[in-house]
Amino acid sequence: MHSFAPLETWSQSPERFSHNVKHWDTQPAESLRIVLIGKTGSGKSSSGNAVLGWSEFKSDLSQTSVTKLCQKAQGRVEGRRVEVVDTPGLFDSTMSHHEVNEEMLKCISLLAPGPHVFLLVLQIGRFTPEEKETLNLIMKAFGKDAQKFTIILFTHGDKLEDYGLSLEEFIQKKCDDSCKKLISDCGNRCHVFNNKEKDTERKYIQVRGLIKKIDDVVRANGGGCYTNEMLQEAEAAIQKETQRLLQEKEEEMKRKMEEMEEKFKQEMQKMQQRMEEQRDENEKVLQERDNELKELKTNIKRERTLREEEQKQREEEDRYLSLNWN
Repeated sequence: MHSFAPLETWSQSPERFSHNVKHWDTQPAESLRIVLIGKTGSGKSSSGNAVLGWSEFKSDLSQTSVTKLCQKAQGRVEGRRVEVVDTPGLFDSTMSHHEVNEEMLKCISLLAPGPHVFLLVLQIGRFTPEEKETLNLIMKAFGKDAQKFTIILFTHGDKLEDYGLSLEEFIQKKCDDSCKKLISDCGNRCHVFNNKEKDTERKYIQVRGLIKKIDDVVRANGGGCYTNEMLQEAEAAIQKETQRLLQEKEEEMKRKMEEMEEKFKQEMQKMQQRMEEQRDENEKVLQERDNELKELKTNIKRERTLREEEQKQREEEDRYLSLNWN
């Protein structure tokens, strides 16, 4: 943990702490603009309240998001203005993904010219598959550049005491590979809040530590913030990707249609061939039957002729005998 000069009571005027601010190689931003993003129930709103120093955002243990619209509040930390936007909870069953995404994008205009940091809020403990996808959701909404402006803020830091681990040890020993990748993708930038902390000085130290890390992010990004131009670039990239996917889909559908047409054509050809073969077979059978019938007629005629000749011969013999007898 970083060492800090003795702090006076947090409830006193924040400007009285200005002498404790460290001097950076580049001057910290006069104000900080923060966006809170996280799954419903992650401690997102309570973390915003911790930064502000009072309960501005409504927080609840419910699995249904308390925050339905982006909410903005501002305060001061060590004399610096801090603006915080709380966004709707990700994966909230009462809001569609599109609705949550559209609402999150409003944070850019609420924090004009743009936020300095996206705080991705996660609970200490077992991470769900949904939580492991949160960074991807942020990048889908704000583009790949948003990754450079993201810090993971772990809440429920009191659980670390139950584990008997520091945050670094917890990440090393308790996080699976996908969680470690999430942290790595955020430049290993993470912080922890103990939401149950009652000691005013310790609570303030938590906030100061977070502010310092946000200043580090600002400095790493050249003193700038995530801008509307970046969002426009992200939207253009999303549009381009959407067009690419649509084109791929159209080409896939066209390919499938061509395959179906070719298959249908082959089936029709096979059916026609079978019909022709059957027709030839039928004609052959008919010809055989016709030949048999002709042969039968010929045999019958021959037999009739033979019988007639025999009958005629008998009659002549009978007549001859009759004459001789008389």
